[in-house]
Amino acid sequence: MQNKNNLINIKDLSINFGIASAVKQADMIIKQGEIMGLVGESGSGKSTLANAIIGLLPHAANIIGGTMDFEGRDMLKFTKNQWQELRGREISYVSQDPMSALNPTLRIGQQMVDIQYGSDDTNEVKLKCALDALEQVRMPNSKSRLDMYPHELSGGQKQRVCIAMAIMSRPKLLIADEITTSLDATLEVQIIKLLKELQSEIGCAMLFVTHHLTVVEALCDEVTVMYNGDIRETGSVQKVFSSPSDDYTKSLLLCDPARIKEKCRRLPVMSKLELKSISDPKMDKARIDTLAVPALSIENLRVNFTKQRSLIDLLQRRPGMCIEAVKDATLSVAVGETVALVGESGSGKSTIARAVFRLVKAQGGRVLFDDADLLQATPHEMRAARNRMSMMMQDPIGSLSPRTTIGAAVVEPYIISGQSSELNLGEEANRLLELVGLPSDFSNRYPHELSGGQARRVGVARALALNPKLVIADEPTAGLDVSIQGEVFNLLASLREKMKLSILIITHNLHVVRHLADRIVIIYQGQIVETGDTETIMSNPAHDYTKKLLAANLQAKY
Repeated sequence: MQNKNNLINIKDLSINFGIASAVKQADMIIKQGEIMGLVGESGSGKSTLANAIIGLLPHAANIIGGTMDFEGRDMLKFTKNQWQELRGREISYVSQDPMSALNPTLRIGQQMVDIQYGSDDTNEVKLKCALDALEQVRMPNSKSRLDMYPHELSGGQKQRVCIAMAIMSRPKLLIADEITTSLDATLEVQIIKLLKELQSEIGCAMLFVTHHLTVVEALCDEVTVMYNGDIRETGSVQKVFSSPSDDYTKSLLLCDPARIKEKCRRLPVMSKLELKSISDPKMDKARIDTLAVPALSIENLRVNFTKQRSLIDLLQRRPGMCIEAVKDATLSVAVGETVALVGESGSGKSTIARAVFRLVKAQGGRVLFDDADLLQATPHEMRAARNRMSMMMQDPIGSLSPRTTIGAAVVEPYIISGQSSELNLGEEANRLLELVGLPSDFSNRYPHELSGGQARRVGVARALALNPKLVIADEPTAGLDVSIQGEVFNLLASLREKMKLSILIITHNLHVVRHLADRIVIIYQGQIVETGDTETIMSNPAHDYTKKLLAANLQAKY
């Protein structure tokens, strides 16, 4: 008999992609007013199950068995029109990437009016509803945001817009798919607080899909753990996380860097929990050459951007607005050292990295690499310098051509630098892939055939092709589950030991930074506000912003 408190009741649901099973006889109950967390590794079937609930499975997916009810209604028998009536009204969805969810050519107000297509109200009334929704999600200067385009908003603001659009119809169920994954610690806490308040105000249930276990602890009432399409465990967050009954859940919790108190030289991964080894301060000190000239030295770096003027500004001859992105930043990376550059979104972290490679113009300061100031280097000297340093992109799949095999992609630096004529590129591709722990037959694969962790490894292999002295890694663990985070961490830690690599990590993942970085540099609104060794910064921060950043970093409760 259907329980009136059950909003979603899934029983023995099985979903296949061809002959591959994505979801296997899944059981899930989401009660009215409840926040359910859905966790698991990448590829475990979380998003497939969430997409089934909102009726957005891809054409290749087939539901081959089971039942799925919404308030007693059989969702598997819904017609196309019934799904359209349900979506956006009774069930809303917030995607992981707000930039791709918003139309870059339309103003925020227009998009929020368009989404009310089912209402007979006038545009004026719809615009008022849009403003009310923005105010409900605590959007600063909400009225002015209606006239802005998506690119004019920060990541947290875009996410608030998407949440506002999802709650405008006061849905009975809100599905949030990895919506805090790419946010820094302060924004993450704000979004979690916002979701809790909204859930209380409109009384909806929520399905929160994530791999961030500490977020589940902070937000959810119940949690469901998935692995390889199977529901392995369901229960209250406190019960599942404090005394898990399933071996997979136990392993998942053991691999979470937030739950590992000691600084580690190697982190455990799902396939090899025994990899965990505690960091040795003597070995760390021996790895860093403090007597040699630093691999990278940035002195008083200044980077300004001029905001593009509108037609009215041009006609009235108003000067362009100058934005100080980086203000007199000074930092260094010693030979063999790993330094983490940490700050919230928009603080200037990535701008510093781009200035090092001269991808953006600096207005002052010095960037010393190999005893030469890169800001004064000729184009020929700059090309030579770029051969001795490399960058790991935040989006490894996006940085690879979908039409190029992995083997061709990892040896491309040799071709661009003119060093390919004396090499057997096939053998070199195999060597690089083996260096990062991938079999040689990956040379014939294409980017879409890789998992998230495999794509990261390819990015590392490509970065190491020219045997660089310095690697700048932009958010190397962003969007990865705890096990793949461990794999990427272990790979970078191993390579810096073998190759004496100097690494500058740009990140907001303080849990991973605590294990990997030798020193931390804190940046706030373009200024370096604090620098120190990792243990000192994490345990005894001096600057008020650093204290605020660490306080916002979610900690494991159980």
